[in-house]
Amino acid sequence: MTKITIKNFKEALKKSGGNQSIIAKRLGVTRGAITSFINRKPKMRELVEIEGERIIDVAENIVDSKITNDQDLDTAKWKLINSKRGKARGYGNKTELEHSGETIGTTFNLITKSVEEIKDAKCGSEQTKSDNKPQARGNINSS
Repeated sequence: MTKITIKNFKEALKKSGGNQSIIAKRLGVTRGAITSFINRKPKMRELVEIEGERIIDVAENIVDSKITNDQDLDTAKWKLINSKRGKARGYGNKTELEHSGETIGTTFNLITKSVEEIKDAKCGSEQTKSDNKPQARGNINSS
């Protein structure tokens, strides 16, 4: 096993997305060894977080570019529904409320429908319709 040093840790961290398993594989150590190392070195934990944020920025730029350059409607819808800014403007997952029969008090069946995942042409990822199942069902009773 390789000894983890600050120098080799920083090198392995580059373009890892902050993924500790990737860092561990690059260094030839276990993920647990990486976790232990960053717990002893708070500055290294901070660098892992920064790298994780960097990879999210890259992903957001790809999505924004797809919307801007390709005028991709599905990607635009996904962005509106899943971004904090879009949600703040009233976009989000559709929620339906149903009333079912005679009750004491009020009963609502909450059904949250999932949004179809967007195929990302650059990554070549595909979601099947079977992956898009309702997210939650539940009853709320009040007397």
